[in-house]
Order: sequence, then structure tokens, then C-alpha cells
Amino acid sequence: LTILSMDAEAGSVIYDSHGVTLTVKGDRLVKSGPEVRLQEAHNLEYVQGKVACPKLYGYHQEGEEVFIEMEYIKGKTLRNIWPTLDDEQRQRVTDNIIREMRRLHEVSNGDSRTCGINDTVIHGLLRDDGVRFEDENALNEYLVSFAKENISMEYLVRSLLPVSTRFCLNHGNLYSRNIVVKDDMSVVFINWATMGFLPEYWDAMMMFTVTPVDAKLSYDIAAAFDVSDSTLAAFHTIWAMLF
Repeated sequence: LTILSMDAEAGSVIYDSHGVTLTVKGDRLVKSGPEVRLQEAHNLEYVQGKVACPKLYGYHQEGEEVFIEMEYIKGKTLRNIWPTLDDEQRQRVTDNIIREMRRLHEVSNGDSRTCGINDTVIHGLLRDDGVRFEDENALNEYLVSFAKENISMEYLVRSLLPVSTRFCLNHGNLYSRNIVVKDDMSVVFINWATMGFLPEYWDAMMMFTVTPVDAKLSYDIAAAFDVSDSTLAAFHTIWAMLF
């Protein structure tokens, strides 16, 4: 991979907020800013050719700012396009999302590791700080920590969280704004900053809990990955306390 020098000013800025700037230059997108991490580039590099994701062209860091140059995916986010689709198109999109999620899970090839690739931390997993888990128990304790101020809620979350779950590679923040739907109804996953080895249910849970666009889509994806009602209930409880 070539580490390129990129000028984020030369192009059309389509997003500029919270320390992140997105600049379109022809068929390429430059993601830059002090809140962009090199880990996102490493994550995207790791899944090249293994799952539907933007092609990575290069990355570098200048002072506090990271620049990542990647393919600009033409399409609409799942959140925006879903209301315009008919039933057949919705089913095609649903099937494509599930297929790509399965492809991503298989990248781990049965690896039982937790946390990020190359033993890195995962940034942005429910909160901004980087986290690393030794095992599922440690992850569950992290999740329970969001309920520590309410003993009843802490007990509820702890009792609902699954144990003995298969860990595999997950996008980490897979919800409707991070899935681009193209004209042929194929899908591309974007924004890979939070990728890591997490429970198999994680991405399906995110699709269900964070900005769901349709109840049937959410239930179909949850069912495809055997996400139990108790797991969904645990995360709905966590979300209610967070937001």
C-alpha cells in the first residue's frame, strides 16, 4: 500500500464537524482531521477484498491530523434510501446486508481473540475512549458498567447479557448511516474506525438498536444471527441509560 500525501482542501467538502472532514475528489474520498485515527486505515486495510468496503488508496499523518484516501462510494445510506424502496428491493438489500455480515465474520476464521486487530484497542465502542477486553466476561462487565448507578438496572443488564458467545470480526458500529446502498441494491459498509473481534451478535444488535429504519429489517437481521430477545433487551436498557 502506498502511503500518499493528500491535500484535503482540493475538492468538495461534504462533511465538516466534530474534528472530521470528508472531501470528495473525483472518485475518491479523503477523510481527515484530528479526530480521525490511523487505526481506521489499518482496519480498512485488513478487510480489503474480504467484504464490501471502500478501496483504500493511502493514508498518512501530519501533526495531529490523519488523512485517509479511499474510494468514494456512490449511493445512498440505508437510512435515507429505505423509505423509497419497494418490498422486493428491501428484501434484496436485507439479503445483501446479511451476506456481507457473514463474510466479515468469516474473516476471523474461528479466531477467538477479542478486541481490535493486532491486539489493538477498540475506539468508539459506546463511548469515545479506547477499550480492550481479555474475554467475554470482561466485555460484559464493561457493558454492565453503564448501569452501575442503578442497582436494579445493573442486575437486569447482567442477567440478560449472553455468555459463551462466538467471537468474530465485527464492523463495530454498523447501523443505517454506515451502510451505503448502490443502484443495484448491493451494499457497502463504511466508517471502519470501530472494527474489532466482538460477539457474533454485535453488528446485528447495532442494526436493531441504533436508528433502526424498519422493524422487519431489524428482526430479520437479528434472527439471521440468533440474537435473542434477552440480548436485545439488555442493549435497549443500556441505550436508554446512555441517551
